Amino acid sequence: MTGPAERVGALLQPSSVAIVGASDKPGVGQRVVANLRAVGFGGAIYPVNPRHAEVAGIPAHPSLSDLPRVPDLMVAAVNRELTVSAVREAQGLGCRAAVLLAAGFGEAGPRGQQLHRDLVQAIGQMAVLGPNCLGYVNLADRTAGYSGPLMEPPVCGRTALISQSGAFAATVTGAAAERAIAFSHVITTGNQVDLDVADHIAFLTGRPPVRVIACYVEGFRDGRKLLAAMDQAVQAGQQVIVLKAGRSRAGGAAARTHTGALAGSSAVQLGLWRQHGVLIADDPEEFLALIELCSRLTRLPGPRVGVLTISGGERLLAADAAEEFGLPLASLAPATGTQLAEVLPPYITVSNPMDTTGAGVVDGQPEAHARAVGIFCRDPNVDIVVASQDAKNGWVQADHASSLFDQCVLSAHQGAAAAGKPLVVISPTAGELDSSVRDYASSHDIPCLAGLRPAVSALSQLLRTQFGMPSDGAQPPGTGRPSDQWQCALSGDQTFRRLQARGVPVWPSRLARSEDEAVSTASQLGYPVVLKLDGPALPHRSVVGGVRLELASEEAVRSAWRALSKRASDYGIRTDGMLVQPMAPEGTEVFVGGLRDEQFGPVILCGPGGAQAETTAAPAIALAPLSADAARDLLGSAHITGLQAESPDGSAAGIDAAATAISQLSQLIAQDDVIALDINPLIVFPAGVALIDAKLVRTSDDPARPAGAGQAPR
Repeated sequence: MTGPAERVGALLQPSSVAIVGASDKPGVGQRVVANLRAVGFGGAIYPVNPRHAEVAGIPAHPSLSDLPRVPDLMVAAVNRELTVSAVREAQGLGCRAAVLLAAGFGEAGPRGQQLHRDLVQAIGQMAVLGPNCLGYVNLADRTAGYSGPLMEPPVCGRTALISQSGAFAATVTGAAAERAIAFSHVITTGNQVDLDVADHIAFLTGRPPVRVIACYVEGFRDGRKLLAAMDQAVQAGQQVIVLKAGRSRAGGAAARTHTGALAGSSAVQLGLWRQHGVLIADDPEEFLALIELCSRLTRLPGPRVGVLTISGGERLLAADAAEEFGLPLASLAPATGTQLAEVLPPYITVSNPMDTTGAGVVDGQPEAHARAVGIFCRDPNVDIVVASQDAKNGWVQADHASSLFDQCVLSAHQGAAAAGKPLVVISPTAGELDSSVRDYASSHDIPCLAGLRPAVSALSQLLRTQFGMPSDGAQPPGTGRPSDQWQCALSGDQTFRRLQARGVPVWPSRLARSEDEAVSTASQLGYPVVLKLDGPALPHRSVVGGVRLELASEEAVRSAWRALSKRASDYGIRTDGMLVQPMAPEGTEVFVGGLRDEQFGPVILCGPGGAQAETTAAPAIALAPLSADAARDLLGSAHITGLQAESPDGSAAGIDAAATAISQLSQLIAQDDVIALDINPLIVFPAGVALIDAKLVRTSDDPARPAGAGQAPR
């Protein structure tokens, strides 16, 4: 058992299972035996308990050594002290795998940490799950070593759930049962003394019937290993979904307590996972929505969404959510509007989202509604149909509520099916759905998502990932929004060149494409210098450690070049080279940003620069372009500490230069092809300014845009 897949296979596919601590009394050992029987395990079950002659009608044995054969899997359903002893005995007998349910090891003080060390020594070559977990269920192979509540019913599905928290796994499977979501595997990894989340992903990669691998992750030891496992699963055609806990400082401390693993840098984790096609859930509801979408939708012909509802209020709320989460709404063809006007009341407004006003459905004439839905679904610009209709069973007119939903969704399903397009149903409020609703949706493999915001967020993220759409809310061509063009992020060098062409005072900066060129450039610019990674797809440099300061010699430049090159390789970042700049004088750091707002057009923002730019709640803002005088007023309203320093001759040369630079930048922001601009920092000192770092996002007519397209500047 050398590879992770083979080791996990020994754990998840045993032909015999011994349960140390098995009992007829309610408790962990009793549940493990009951769950094995409930999943239909066809192998040998060996209860181990010196105080029982039999458990659940199965002969019991006093110890592992007394069994008629060495079991493939040992489940330790005993306390932490006895768990270590059971592992030693099982390993000595040649048992291949073990599930350790007890808590109180590395997460529990000095004694627990000592037991953790003892456990590591006792494991040997065994594949071990836990400790501090609920074990696993493998419905694909009808095996289990699980002490939690079993899924109801225990039917094999298309989603494998891997969770570092056993309690959270039980929460997810319970909520999933209400949504008729079935799992193929539920694996709780606990403290991960041996096998970790990455190992289980590697085992599940390419393995039918698993279509979706959903992971609840708190902490991990080897980020590269986890990323590689996720990437391999995605390359095999499976969708990986992650709910990451421990992003906040408090959450990070909790994650360390629960698993003994550091939570790590959230920005790096989430950024890298997204780059490799992993979907990220922000909360459990979005996690469930993503699971249901990915497990039920097998074909997505395109990203453009058409939303149907019978409520004007829900239409507006759906439109708001679509804009907030960047859901690409289709622009309806003119012919669609003409045809809808012929079958719907004259007061309707043809739009997307589309409110059919409930015409026909509420009045007992559903055929009128069905005709309108059919026209909408056949629109050539609509790739995916969404039916937004609440489906609760708590209405006073219960029968009417159920029939109303049935008619609305039935029409949407028939219309979408006739048009050859997938359907997604969204019940705008969360909570238990009417049984007829869920039965109809699940029997036709229609995702039925609960809660408007998590549903729209999940669908939007899935579409962005599958169709390479920008992640900042901008829409692809044909969606009918003002920003109908693709976005293209320029590198720092490209941005500097454009700024220089407009006369903006850019600090001397040159792009070096080799180590020797960096040394030569540094000599020409004069030491000390700064070296920065550069490229259009580059995330915030401080996040990846992409800057080296105060390089005062050729040796320092060479050392920095090699370190940054390794950094780029470690994070999988493609760069154009590295920027070489002389060190700038000390001064006050100012942030200048700009964007094209849909309501107000080009605007410019100004506030404290450097790290403070990330924490400033409300920077000063003005409509662009600005005159130099207006730019000075903007600077004054930004309340930037230390900005009023005067030059030795008593003039405000630095303030004047900053106002001039901001005015020039506002002219650039007002250009038609500029979507966003980020200057951080613009250093203001008594005698002038130094524009140190910049990023620009512009429109591009080329759908096959370069790497980094659609990434907002930082």
